[in-house]
Amino acid sequence: MEAIDQVVESFLRQDGPPLPRVTLGAVNRDGTLHYAKCFSGDSEESSRADDVHWIASATKFITSIAVMQCVESGLLDLDADISCILPEWKHPKILIGFNEKDEPQFRPAKRPLTLRLLLTHSGGLAYTFMHPLAVRYQELQGERPLLLQTIRESFPTFLVFEPGEQWLYGPGLEWAGLMVEYVTGMKLGEYMKKNMFDPVGASDITFHLNERSDLQSRKVKLWERDNDGLKEVTDFWWPEPVVDDIGGGGIYANVFELLKIYLGVMQGKLLRPETLELMFKPHLESRKNLDNPEEHCLANRNAIYNAVPNYVPVDYGLSGLVNTVEVPDCRSKYSLSWSGLPNCYWWVDIKKGVAGVYLSQLLPTGDQRAVELLAEFEKAVYAAFE
Repeated sequence: MEAIDQVVESFLRQDGPPLPRVTLGAVNRDGTLHYAKCFSGDSEESSRADDVHWIASATKFITSIAVMQCVESGLLDLDADISCILPEWKHPKILIGFNEKDEPQFRPAKRPLTLRLLLTHSGGLAYTFMHPLAVRYQELQGERPLLLQTIRESFPTFLVFEPGEQWLYGPGLEWAGLMVEYVTGMKLGEYMKKNMFDPVGASDITFHLNERSDLQSRKVKLWERDNDGLKEVTDFWWPEPVVDDIGGGGIYANVFELLKIYLGVMQGKLLRPETLELMFKPHLESRKNLDNPEEHCLANRNAIYNAVPNYVPVDYGLSGLVNTVEVPDCRSKYSLSWSGLPNCYWWVDIKKGVAGVYLSQLLPTGDQRAVELLAEFEKAVYAAFE
């Protein structure tokens, strides 16, 4: 543990853009390694390790566990047409452009959407900021928040490419969470509490921070880069409170609860071995838009590939980036990882039985110095483990 501390503290002493407080955690499958610590950074605020973070898209992996539990029980099918549960996706249409009156033009998709396509971000759905057609469509809607209180009113029901044709980050897990609610008859958070959080002893985790005053009082401040310093963000577009349990980005938690979930996955408490094998392997029909990191701007590249070096080939598993060869001195082949908007990052290495998490509340996403610290932290974790 001291060796990990020294690596992190040495990095933070180096010259570079300031970082706000950072909470780091790691655990291995047999419990001989359990690390959780907050480093105060350059912002003046609480430095308790159990403080609460909005983990944004790091929620997606947790939602995928709920989805795959439903697949195990026969309630959901990875390759069935999702319109039998979500009727708005019957006969999906693809946005191909706009006419001279700025009216959207569509054509029918050649194949239906499936749950597998939702989980792998290869169904043609796009977040507004990830595709120019989606950006233009949003602009033509006039002034409106980026995200509203429910999933159905927040995300339009059209595609921007043929299902399976390429990878593109989109709201697939938001819709998958609604599918879990339909087949279980429970709100997503209620289902997770009963079938995931309670079994691993995670209690400080919620979609609705307004209902947990004990957690709200420990919420970490949100910061953004401001020239050579940091500025607190007090007006942010994420709605609070929300109506829906937003499976693609709505969870608030702390490092201890997330480590319990990752450990529960590695120890087989939440999913069967054959399900984990399925999740932690490549699933893309086409790696287009994911096969060349240099095609993405630096911030998006960091958010997508996190601490995976550019020379390491990747694919996408069921709700996480998969490195298809070993990262030297770090994660094994077929590990899963992803990020969350305010520079939150996680990885789970099933083969070596190691998982780690980096929590901060810093905008914009994909911060270069944050990813550099994540990479140093990951190396230190594996050195300590081995």
